Amino acid sequence: MLNKAVKAGLGVALLAASTAASAAFIPYGPQNDVAVNTVTNTWGWSECYSSTYATPLGNSADAALANCSGDYLMLAARRTGSDVFEVLAAAGWDDVLTDTGAADNGVTHTANGAEWYYADNWSWGFAGLGDSVRKYQCDTAGGGERDRLCWHTFDWVGGYRAGSYTGLNSSTAWEKVILVANAMDVPAPATIALFGLGLAGLGLRRRAK
Repeated sequence: MLNKAVKAGLGVALLAASTAASAAFIPYGPQNDVAVNTVTNTWGWSECYSSTYATPLGNSADAALANCSGDYLMLAARRTGSDVFEVLAAAGWDDVLTDTGAADNGVTHTANGAEWYYADNWSWGFAGLGDSVRKYQCDTAGGGERDRLCWHTFDWVGGYRAGSYTGLNSSTAWEKVILVANAMDVPAPATIALFGLGLAGLGLRRRAK
């Protein structure tokens, strides 16, 4: 027979594990050809902004993020009206918005398998892990690579890059999309570890009898 303390601890661990089963999925690194339904329904993300590439973000990300709230941000691009994202990547809110300088300095911020960059009045985007970028003002490096995305942060011009597609500043055939997710929806490693310890303790107790 299990004592009350073990039962209570196991119950909490099982509840946590059950909650984690429906947690949001945070993809590691840039992803290509992902269905929109997979991102919103299976992965648990919510779309909070979309516009064509021809629509300027403004001189910062503030206007685009006005209706966004969450701990994680995802930047994505798709053909207008498409149900598949050409390219996307996600990381913590602060990581995605880390200021890397308004200059063609090649500086990026590494987070969750991608190289992120952001600056007011310059550009915003990502590249694959370990990739170098040329921010002039949007990333023009790696011409045939699909793991890159770049939007201008200017009042007078929109986005520039969706994967290997470039020169999209005036394009209405492409959309830039921002999605959000919350940390409370993500399984905590500590919870998983406690659950494992609980099971291990249960096994040891049984063997001791």
